[in-house]
Amino acid sequence: MNKKKLYLISGILVALIVNIAMYAYTWPSATSTLNIAAAAGDIATSNVSATQPDWETLLPVEGGAGTAVIRPNAAGDNTEVPTQYPNTGENWDKVDEAAADDSATYISTLGIAGWQKDLYNLTDPAFTGDEQISSISIYFRFAADGTHTAQAMASIKTNGQLFDGPNESQSGTTYATRHWQLLTNPATNHPWTVGDINNLQAGVTMKGSTKLKAAVGTQVYVEVNYQIPAITEGEVPSGNLFDIEPNPAYSGDLLVTVYLTNTGNLRKAYQYVNIKLYLAGSEEAEETPNYKILSMENGVVVFNLEGAVSGNRTIQVVGGSYRLISDDSDNWGTEWSITPETYCDVSQR
Repeated sequence: MNKKKLYLISGILVALIVNIAMYAYTWPSATSTLNIAAAAGDIATSNVSATQPDWETLLPVEGGAGTAVIRPNAAGDNTEVPTQYPNTGENWDKVDEAAADDSATYISTLGIAGWQKDLYNLTDPAFTGDEQISSISIYFRFAADGTHTAQAMASIKTNGQLFDGPNESQSGTTYATRHWQLLTNPATNHPWTVGDINNLQAGVTMKGSTKLKAAVGTQVYVEVNYQIPAITEGEVPSGNLFDIEPNPAYSGDLLVTVYLTNTGNLRKAYQYVNIKLYLAGSEEAEETPNYKILSMENGVVVFNLEGAVSGNRTIQVVGGSYRLISDDSDNWGTEWSITPETYCDVSQR
């Protein structure tokens, strides 16, 4: 009787074992079959690109003040002063000298009574476009050609309009230098712009006591006072971070992860830095926007490469923005860094 019970229990156990074994074998094959070609060695490698962004260009540019002196280099829209000495060349080249030569070269109203205006085109101030113009001053040096009194005033043409400064007088043959300062453009009533200065004409309007008692002018120039603002923010430089080389024998998906590894050092230099990363052929490249932003706040971005990947891929910096703490790196924390350091990991997805 005991033997029969033992045989029965043994038979039940055998049946259960067989059924369980069959179930374990058939479940994965029915639902989780993987058709990935195995690769010999690494499934992909990533290497630092040779054409990295030039992060040194983000070092701050300190602001400051400057003065540009621009002088006549060609006739402008008005050439009314009738006489020049020497009587060769043009009126403008009698008043263009850096150091006043007084009676060695000059223009004169001799022969005509009343006001006579000369305007001149001016040399290039070589501005970059970042300058903020605080004022301009038109200087002119003049005298009478005898014991009488001569009159003169600075003149400009801007935005197609003529403007004259205060009337100045000088008696006798001793030369005097006068100037007219303008804080804003009188044609617009707004601060001067670099474009205004590049298109400015300046000169002098003079008259003598009579047509035979002339006014003479020997020098004209313009001083442009400007400020250069500090540059502490702008666009992130473009370039390549990593070159990814998939193993041709691997046909599965790839997960590409980029880490920002020196956040602590960056925080001592930047208020923020947002780096736009792009990976051609990734799922993210088909989205809008087609880039991922790596920043000090997130510290990591992920790209997905689906299926067999043919050819190399490059993780590119395609733009972004930044703002530095200040324009003086001496005020930044110790061990600050302007260069983001990154690490790339490529794995099977």
